[in-house]
Amino acid sequence: MELDSLKDIWKNLEENDLRHSHEPIPGMLQKKSQSSIARLKRNLNRELAAVVIIYSLTIWYIIGYQQLYRELAVLLLLIGVGFLFYYYRKNKLLKQMSCVACEVKSNLKQQLVTLEKYVRFYFIAGTILTPLTYFAAGLIILFDTPAQQLNNHLPIEIALSDLPVKNQITNSRFFVLFIAIGIVLTVSIYFINRWWINKMYGQHVEKLKELLNQMEEAD
Repeated sequence: MELDSLKDIWKNLEENDLRHSHEPIPGMLQKKSQSSIARLKRNLNRELAAVVIIYSLTIWYIIGYQQLYRELAVLLLLIGVGFLFYYYRKNKLLKQMSCVACEVKSNLKQQLVTLEKYVRFYFIAGTILTPLTYFAAGLIILFDTPAQQLNNHLPIEIALSDLPVKNQITNSRFFVLFIAIGIVLTVSIYFINRWWINKMYGQHVEKLKELLNQMEEAD
């Protein structure tokens, strides 16, 4: 008798699970998609905070204390403004994607394509801008540094005070070292940027793509 009772209970449990298992699937997938979108927004806000703090302190130091290389401060300001514009567009897209009142499946597919473009653009822009900023900063320092001050910081064998500043650099080992560092930085930033963007955004985009496929299969 007890065995029959257990069988009946187990059968009822299975019937209840089967009856209710299909109904919550769209809701469960929607909650998972919202979770991934929330992580994307959180990571984007963290990057915004880091950019604002680092760039503001650097620009403030250059203008307030360094009294040189004002062009470098302008360059950083332009890059910072560009990131703010990127943040605005991407954050706006993520807000649209997190709209629970919208048709998730119909909007998610189109918005996900746009999100992938933003992530790809961010990767390419970051990979290119880093070495460009490095070399641009080098040129700014090269032409803004007074010759006498430059000679005081260079080894005696390469401090040619009777030549223009640009010739002092281009005829020294410093120039070779500067180019070598730039090449290493260019190669390194590609792999670092790819790892970082995948950690911050790429893996969550892939999860959203998987959820979208599951939504389509559930219909």
